[in-house]
Amino acid sequence: MYPKILKYFFIAVISLVLPTTLFAKKNTDKKETIDLSQEKAPVFAGVSVSADLVGAVMKFANSDYSQMEVAARLNFREKYFPVFEMGYGSSDYEGAETGNTFKTQAPYFRVGLDYNFTKKWWKGNRLYAGIRYGFTSFKYDISSPDFIDPVWGTEYPFVFKDISANAHWGEVVFGIETRIWKFFHIGWNVRYKARLGTKKSPIGDPWYIPGYGKYGNSCLGGTFNIIFDI
Repeated sequence: MYPKILKYFFIAVISLVLPTTLFAKKNTDKKETIDLSQEKAPVFAGVSVSADLVGAVMKFANSDYSQMEVAARLNFREKYFPVFEMGYGSSDYEGAETGNTFKTQAPYFRVGLDYNFTKKWWKGNRLYAGIRYGFTSFKYDISSPDFIDPVWGTEYPFVFKDISANAHWGEVVFGIETRIWKFFHIGWNVRYKARLGTKKSPIGDPWYIPGYGKYGNSCLGGTFNIIFDI
């Protein structure tokens, strides 16, 4: 008799407790979701580091120029992201028609700020715009086919090495970023670059500026980044 009573007692307890537990869990989950959406992002939300893959692809694809780049970024309120970028740009170019050559390799630096437009900050996805200031100091070599004197037929070499130069420029950046797993993100951006100033040489302008791109008043660029929160 007692086993039957205990059996019915446990069934009754389980029947009462189980729905209550499920209901409480449902309310807790709902509460957690609401709390998370209503919470403010911390004033300082951490630091992240990143590396650009576009430059690496250009390097291994034997492009006329390439650059390897890394960055560090601070996170304030999931809205404001001060950024420091540094890299190493190089070029080994030879004109197919003219035979002119250009060589350089040097570091470059950028500082700036990104602003995140995304409202749901806790999801880790970002749509942002930003600005950059870039600077580089470098040396380059240029050469051309020998110049032949039309009167005497004498050949004069046109080779100049270690020409000193520097350049600075501004950038406007637009990009997106998505969280893949916890502290791991990927993101890409496009950049409009405007040259602000260049130390010129009487011999000739550089064909390529490390961190900027081909010499000109403006140009477009972009990066594809892998990003780690630390």
